[in-house]
Amino acid sequence: MAKLRNWDGIYPAACVVYKDKSCRDIDEEACREHVSDLLSQKGIAGLFVSSAHEGLSMDERVKVLKIALGEAKGRVPVVGGVWADFTWMVIEQGKINKEAGADALYFLPPTITAYDPMDDELLVQHVKKFDKEVGLPFFYYGSPMVGGPHTVLPKTFKRLALETKNLVAWKIPSLYHLGVFRQCFNALREAENETGRHVAALLAGDHGLVEALKNGGDGNVNGGGVYRVKEDVEIFEAVKKGDIAKAYAIQDRVQPIADFIRGRLVGRGHVHFPYRYKVAAWLLGKIRRPYIRRPLMPISKDEVQALRDALIKSGMKPVREAEEIEASDM
Repeated sequence: MAKLRNWDGIYPAACVVYKDKSCRDIDEEACREHVSDLLSQKGIAGLFVSSAHEGLSMDERVKVLKIALGEAKGRVPVVGGVWADFTWMVIEQGKINKEAGADALYFLPPTITAYDPMDDELLVQHVKKFDKEVGLPFFYYGSPMVGGPHTVLPKTFKRLALETKNLVAWKIPSLYHLGVFRQCFNALREAENETGRHVAALLAGDHGLVEALKNGGDGNVNGGGVYRVKEDVEIFEAVKKGDIAKAYAIQDRVQPIADFIRGRLVGRGHVHFPYRYKVAAWLLGKIRRPYIRRPLMPISKDEVQALRDALIKSGMKPVREAEEIEASDM
């Protein structure tokens, strides 16, 4: 479908809704309802499914992908996911996604013991082999900010943009460090100047979206879209129209919930943010249940209450009370 399309824009990342707190079985009806709600938002560029945070088997990823494809009906691209530590595994996963109908893929770096990002040949060859064998548009993830195997330096951004055929976008985690985002963006543009091929620079998440867009960013991929896709689209459209004041007004209004979810408040760990996304969506009535698989740990009812308060402070209207939540078993 989409090799010739422009991949700039806002991409909400759907979560997975389980039948009960054991998280053993996916609730297909509830997932379809959730995906349909996200797709109803005018102005999104596409939809990410099969979240890496959910711990899904390959069969489960395909199930969620097919639900989303059935709801999208070709209106926007649906992005599946591949993540594994060995090249043959991601190729196999990519081909399974392709056969199931994915329009594009979200590709995470492998976890390689003692990987040195300064010597990026291993990573580049891994991605190039995947690119050649699978042949689908793909979004890559990584930046100098994230640490571990997801550490990708700007020089590698440029190499992959130059040496792969199907890299269409890069999800850049900058964690409020605008300088890092700008370095990564510049590397992609240097490659574009040589090849004429545009690779979209997409902020990972919503924090600092206005700043990223003002500095050349092309949109975002946001798991927080499960509760705030409308605001992300409004910010994107305001910046593109040159109405920076409006964009900042929206961003400032929802900053309390963005800060809380990302753990920027004292005593709130960053590691819980995928679960907070789901709880926020559940509090707002956007998904039926907020359960998530371990090792992500449930948050306390006190934290759920604080999350609810942050939603209200951000101008949103929760329809559920903190006391209604139950922790997952898995």
